[in-house]
Amino acid sequence: MNNELTKVIDLPNLHEAETAQHDLVSEYWTPEEVGEYKVGVIVDIKEESYTNDKTGETILLPCIIMLSQEKDGTFNSIRNGSKRLVGAVEDAEEKGELVFGKTPVKVTYTGKKKNKTNSNQSDRWSVRPLIIA
Repeated sequence: MNNELTKVIDLPNLHEAETAQHDLVSEYWTPEEVGEYKVGVIVDIKEESYTNDKTGETILLPCIIMLSQEKDGTFNSIRNGSKRLVGAVEDAEEKGELVFGKTPVKVTYTGKKKNKTNSNQSDRWSVRPLIIA
């Protein structure tokens, strides 16, 4: 504990430090309209704890964690736990098509589509790398 205190004492005046462009508090992104998109970098896939409003049951849901850039250049941390989106990102990362924290992407909500195996509908997505000129 004493070593940790020494490290804190060695910090410069934090009131004079510049604030980063992104907020570490993430928001759950639930697109409302087809074509809604986010641009930025996906930094991780992380299990997040969610409580079902109807049953009160808490589950761990794998979510993409993304630093999303706004049009004014600022960044927000967002997350989404759509199975299809998480699966697509995992697959792209395994193939080397996406590197967490480095590959800029555009994630677009393309709507809901009826599942082949049951009568439910699932969110559909497009995840495309961005080419920086």
